[in-house]
Amino acid sequence: MSTQSLSIFLLGATGYVGGQVLVSLSTDFPTFPIRTLARNLSPGKTDQLKSLHPKVETVEGSLTDVSLIEEEAAKADIVINVAVAGDIDSVTGEDLRTTLTKSYEQNTYTAILRGLKQRSNSSQSSQTPIYIHMSGTAITGDNARGELITPERLWIDTEFNLNNIKDSHKLLPGACEAVVEASKTGEIRTMIVLPGVIYGIGPGVQKISLPHRFILNMAAQAGHSGTFGPGRNILGIIHLKDVANAVSAVLKGALSGSTIGEGEKGFYFVLSKYMVSISEFSGIIGDTLFRNGLISRPGSSPFSASVADSTGPVGYTVFGSSQFCRAERLSSEFGWTAEHTERSPLQESLPEEIEFAVKEMGLVFKGEGSKE
Repeated sequence: MSTQSLSIFLLGATGYVGGQVLVSLSTDFPTFPIRTLARNLSPGKTDQLKSLHPKVETVEGSLTDVSLIEEEAAKADIVINVAVAGDIDSVTGEDLRTTLTKSYEQNTYTAILRGLKQRSNSSQSSQTPIYIHMSGTAITGDNARGELITPERLWIDTEFNLNNIKDSHKLLPGACEAVVEASKTGEIRTMIVLPGVIYGIGPGVQKISLPHRFILNMAAQAGHSGTFGPGRNILGIIHLKDVANAVSAVLKGALSGSTIGEGEKGFYFVLSKYMVSISEFSGIIGDTLFRNGLISRPGSSPFSASVADSTGPVGYTVFGSSQFCRAERLSSEFGWTAEHTERSPLQESLPEEIEFAVKEMGLVFKGEGSKE
């Protein structure tokens, strides 16, 4: 495939993952013009985005501006959508499904697909447009509710099929199905990347991972760091830079002319070989908050029912489930490795991230365990 002057429309550029994706694209695709969707534009925000990728052009709008999104997608050779992985300004104790899906309440992803189909059938298109969609390994989550239960299976991306995922386990049901379905006509080439728990301080507008922000808000409400149930459930982890490099690797593969996994076979787990229990993850957060004098006890303990239930059922789905997944496709197809996860382990990186996040979020810690 010719890669001359291919245009990219990026959703989520002002988010946590999107900022790092811009950095990777500036290294791997420095000549590709990029249009990004951003709300509340200011000269400072525009300059910040341009510092990550000099060929960025910003478009004022939000994820609910579906007509604008469709219009922009129809002009792009490539659409990369990482918005749901971190383009959320704040996360509180509200129902997590509401928090995560409000970006999609106007069917953002279907607007993207409509626009790309228009692009595919227009005289402007010299090749089939590409859509890289980011979801997460939470769609494989079990119903452990914080327990460590025997997994029904190990999910491997080279064998993954949406038909094997029970509806009750899926986060954002419909998005991945719609993306796969759109690929079947041959009008759009689709790939879906699914990272585990992402960590590392980002270079962009939003610098802290969504799980970190969520647990911190819960800790501020409860007065201690905690878990949904006993916290024995296990999740895969991955450094932010490795996630962004994975997006670039998939795009490189799609443009190389070689056969890669697409459509029904286009699922790419983005994981390292390391896993962590939510109890350990929240325990590091609790230790950090305690060391900084923000709560009265270190470590982690289960959130009370009133606190945990305030997140709705999806709090348990994401933070109370185990996600036993193995990433094979990225390494086998592109030679990708989780090099930054090896260089900067979660246990060493997380305390600094939490200290940074507390200052950035301006949190006030209350509740039974706090020092107030």
